[in-house]
Amino acid sequence: MKRVVFFIFLSAFIINMDAKRVRVNYSVISVPEEGGIKFEKITDDADAVAAPFATGNSKSVLNLRFGKQEVAAVTWWVNPLIAISPDGSKIGYVNDKNSTKNIMIKSSSTGGVSVQRTFRTSVMDFSWSKDGKTLCFTELRGGHAGIYLVNAEQGSVVQQISTGTDNDYGGVMTPSGEDIYFHRGEGLGAFSLWSFNRKTNLFSNYSRGMTPCLVPDDPNTVYCSRFTDKREAEIWRLNFKTGVEEVILAQPGRSFTTPQLSPDGQWLLCTGSSISEKEKAMNTDIFVIRTDGTGFTQLTYHPGNDLSAIWAPDGKSIYFLSQRGTSEGNYNVWRMDFNM
Repeated sequence: MKRVVFFIFLSAFIINMDAKRVRVNYSVISVPEEGGIKFEKITDDADAVAAPFATGNSKSVLNLRFGKQEVAAVTWWVNPLIAISPDGSKIGYVNDKNSTKNIMIKSSSTGGVSVQRTFRTSVMDFSWSKDGKTLCFTELRGGHAGIYLVNAEQGSVVQQISTGTDNDYGGVMTPSGEDIYFHRGEGLGAFSLWSFNRKTNLFSNYSRGMTPCLVPDDPNTVYCSRFTDKREAEIWRLNFKTGVEEVILAQPGRSFTTPQLSPDGQWLLCTGSSISEKEKAMNTDIFVIRTDGTGFTQLTYHPGNDLSAIWAPDGKSIYFLSQRGTSEGNYNVWRMDFNM
């Protein structure tokens, strides 16, 4: 039996593949479908930007302990691996060097020298606090993924938030900094939304979902992605006060993850599964949709993977990770204009 499915990779969701790879020309900076969009490279190969798990295949054999099934699949790491300071002056990325992964910071406009802000072993994702003073990151330690905090400007003292026995990812801080929202892995593909209050030290559980995206002026509402029973991911809006849950973006046979709300509150940015036109290669691309579910638009079409997209604070540009522009398919941080 053959069918097309799309899977999202997290440390609790491991896919074993035996795939015939499609040859992709990564050195191209843009393709005709991206006409009119200005792309600017922020990092270079010397920055050793960590490669998120992202693999597109023409045909794969999926084995999840339930028997083998021939599928076409694309897998990717959904947690954000880049972040931008609230004033837009600095961009952060995860560096993979000397067998360690750590957060590096550099100018978002001029690039230049990077400054290392964590001195850990395996940073898996991170975000910036709204006041610009704190970095909230996930690290894999002792076989468990946990949430940690570190000063964004100076020092290296780290505060541990997770207990060390759970698998927590994708932490984001509320504007006040009092609460941290994240998602917790609870078995194969089972993820739920949680928060931690820094004053009371209490954890709260809300609903199914992963990679929470907060709404600044509405503390009861979050956007997130959720799996369906077909292992496809959709974008949802949840209101914890009223209990209303609405699907914003869903398409059969495709997956969309990692919603990011635009500064004006009108658009959601996300990563989605795609197939390049020329190479017919399965990969990830960047999409936007209005918060009312209209205006769905694909922004990138490169046959390499584009993912982990975030908004610039002014909403006029988007930063993302991409394999474009290097013959080896290495990942770098890129910026593109947004004027819809």
